[in-house]
Amino acid sequence: MAKVEQQKILRVFKLINLLRTRVGKNVHRLAETLETDTRTIYRYFKLLEEVGFRIEKEHGKFKIVDMVETSSQNLVGTFTEEETKFLAQAISKAGKKSRLKDSLLEKVNARTEFQQSIESLFNAKLGLFVDELADALKKGLQVELQDYYSLHTDSVRDRVIEPVAFTKDYDYIQAFDVESKSMKKFKLERISDLKVTNKKQVYGSLHAEVNESMFGYSGQAKYKVKLKLSHKAYQLLIEGFPESKPYTTIKNRKHYYLETEVAELPGVGRFILGLPGEIHVEEGKELLEYLKEQKEKFTF
Repeated sequence: MAKVEQQKILRVFKLINLLRTRVGKNVHRLAETLETDTRTIYRYFKLLEEVGFRIEKEHGKFKIVDMVETSSQNLVGTFTEEETKFLAQAISKAGKKSRLKDSLLEKVNARTEFQQSIESLFNAKLGLFVDELADALKKGLQVELQDYYSLHTDSVRDRVIEPVAFTKDYDYIQAFDVESKSMKKFKLERISDLKVTNKKQVYGSLHAEVNESMFGYSGQAKYKVKLKLSHKAYQLLIEGFPESKPYTTIKNRKHYYLETEVAELPGVGRFILGLPGEIHVEEGKELLEYLKEQKEKFTF
């Protein structure tokens, strides 16, 4: 049931992508593209209008209109980000406690968050990737990520994966990397293109949830590090990486330490290099070597 509901949501996302165009699409073509019937498309139209979209029909084709018509007597439209912030600030200053104030703030904030999420989530290309990966996941097929850019190795190459699950925000796909025989997270925005193969997944027994590691990298922790931090560095650490808090200690109210294991070195390395003179590496041979390599790359 959960997968069916997910497919419905993804289909609505894709419909929004298809309707956000100047030309428009006819209902039969939309139904064919989304592999459903015209009655369902009309039902989706009604749903989208109920949540604030305006759908326009022109010459038998439908499209989403981002801005409503305006006139000098009736100025109604989509707030810009600056206008929304101004309104929120103005409303916040009006009285200590007011249900009207709370209601207005909720609507203004919901409006801007909704618009921002539309711009990022309903990108047509990424929406298509989500659809194809979800289909491969459902059918248990391997997928070829074409020209995938790895931030870690700073390289672009093809990857064959077995998709396992999306992250909550659908920014990443958790998958088994066939080449390295390990679970990884792949960011959808770094995929140039993908191809769902006809090969069945064969490493199901090795599929597992990808654990989030500190400093933005995932995987099995393998590098032990011990850092002595200034008060400033300690504060920035627990604010920027709250998950690090259990691994910190404070001695004599002025000496701050982080002792843990990390999956990869670039994340913790960036944190250290961004705070020169604030952090001393007490343990971590691999980390020290990595920092020296990065230091040699600096140019001024």
